[in-house]
Amino acid sequence: MDGFAPENLGKLAQGDPTGFAPATPMGIMYALDSLGIDPGGQDAVIVGHTVVVGKPLALMLLARDATVSVCHVHTRDLASYTKRADILVVAAGKKHLIGPGHVKEGAVVFDVGITREGKKVYGDVDFEAVKEKVSAITPVPGGVGPLTIACLLRNVLKAARLARG
Repeated sequence: MDGFAPENLGKLAQGDPTGFAPATPMGIMYALDSLGIDPGGQDAVIVGHTVVVGKPLALMLLARDATVSVCHVHTRDLASYTKRADILVVAAGKKHLIGPGHVKEGAVVFDVGITREGKKVYGDVDFEAVKEKVSAITPVPGGVGPLTIACLLRNVLKAARLARG
């Protein structure tokens, strides 16, 4: 159901809709659609290259004709990539990695990263410092997480329908 099995990732890479897509990237794509944002022709930058978010999301965005750059915490001059992003997705797990100097005016930002410090939870994006500069941004907690859960349940429903024939 999580979409991480090699068979599902292979189907995703081939554009085969019969597999199960990973829930978090599917949730981000759903959010883009709900906001009326067509990724086609847009610069999308993903910070984080895991099989959970970065790699499958890159495939999904490419399938929708976005120009995709995949970066990570070791990318030299990360801001040179993130500042040109129309769509910025940050899933690196590093508290406040992205500040206002890393984002383009009017960008759409999805913060997927989580860092726990005591009882507090922080995202990869410094939300308060960035929110006035962007057209949309997800908070941490409470942003992408509920979308992930909804899309995981969508995969469960798809599996049940397949099992019933």
